[in-house]
Amino acid sequence: MSTQKTGLWLVGACGGVATLSIVGARAVARRLRPPVGLLTSTPLFDGLDLPRVDDLVFGGHEIRATDPCCAAQEFAQRAGILDAALLEALRDDLQAVQADLRPGYLVNPGSAVKELARGGRVARARRPSEVVAGIQRDLAEFRERHDLARVVVVNLASTEPPRELPIEAADLKALRRLIEQPRASKGLTTSLLTAFAAIDAGHACVNFTPSPGSHLPALQQLALERGVPHMGSDGKTGETLVKTALAPLFAGRALRVLSWEGYNMLGNRDGFVLNDPHARLSKTRSKDAALRKILGDGDLHSRVTIDYVPSLDDWKVAWDFIHFEGFLGARMTMQFTWQGNDSALAAPLVLDLARLAAFAHAQGEAGLMRHLAGYFKSPAGVEEQSFVKQLALLEAYVAGHRERAAGSRKRRS
Repeated sequence: MSTQKTGLWLVGACGGVATLSIVGARAVARRLRPPVGLLTSTPLFDGLDLPRVDDLVFGGHEIRATDPCCAAQEFAQRAGILDAALLEALRDDLQAVQADLRPGYLVNPGSAVKELARGGRVARARRPSEVVAGIQRDLAEFRERHDLARVVVVNLASTEPPRELPIEAADLKALRRLIEQPRASKGLTTSLLTAFAAIDAGHACVNFTPSPGSHLPALQQLALERGVPHMGSDGKTGETLVKTALAPLFAGRALRVLSWEGYNMLGNRDGFVLNDPHARLSKTRSKDAALRKILGDGDLHSRVTIDYVPSLDDWKVAWDFIHFEGFLGARMTMQFTWQGNDSALAAPLVLDLARLAAFAHAQGEAGLMRHLAGYFKSPAGVEEQSFVKQLALLEAYVAGHRERAAGSRKRRS
């Protein structure tokens, strides 16, 4: 494992996912908790020069009036996962992160995000180019302050409502001209400008949200020009993960799925934001698309519903009803209920993605990290949606690097 320090710049740095990513990384680094859920800490990655969890340094943007210690305390009270002894042991670690938080930017936000930012710490910028410059300045100072080998920018911010992307998103020169305009057009959002700023400054980029990001054609072009690896979008943590593992079963047995209804309830800030019907549309689109691609049936009735249930806090519940047809027209059903802690499911994925993005950057790789498709509901540049086949892409990538590393050691000896 590499001993070079790697920075994780988290957009939405005091949200539930970011908070558990920070707490979890420091707890693992201090040997206070085992690395359960961290695929990159399993024997699959033995022999790869990934950055150590111990050497991850955290900073980020946050729009709310809070800090990592308060966010962790709040999460402990709401979710019942973090205990007082652990938080006390990590108090200095969390306070150190506070020094590397900066006010976040809001560009054409949804109404729910505006509400979250009320009385918070929002950076001021008039032009889109000033937003880009401000983000790049924060990243440069973070890297210099900690003498980091590299920085990975991870978007963990609240879901943005879907909107028509500017036609300029298809062409890098046109997008640059749009960013230089005095005002941000309706198609420009915080997620898009963050991805542009990160990649343009030469930083690896991961979009864990369904909001626009580096998968846009103009930004894919920019990533290749800058030699930057990137991937997104929308982390696959719960119900969709189960769907992409289960749906191939029906296809593999030639059973015809007639209807697949998914009902989701969640009560954290993500649920609050998704209570906005416009933002909810972004999420349900990504959750539904994977299933349709796996089953390949245009007549399939498939629907995903999301409701905000405040009392659930960070625990999300999904109920799925599957109606399918078997031999001689026999109609059968399968139902399952999924209950999990949203942030605890997502946080180890964030750490995996950051370590793998930093590794790819160190190897001189650029463009979409297609081998990370299994981490996303809508993996950019990858049509395959079966989780098992997506995992095979990652295993093949690791095996290739392990073979090259072994060959290099053999030649040196």
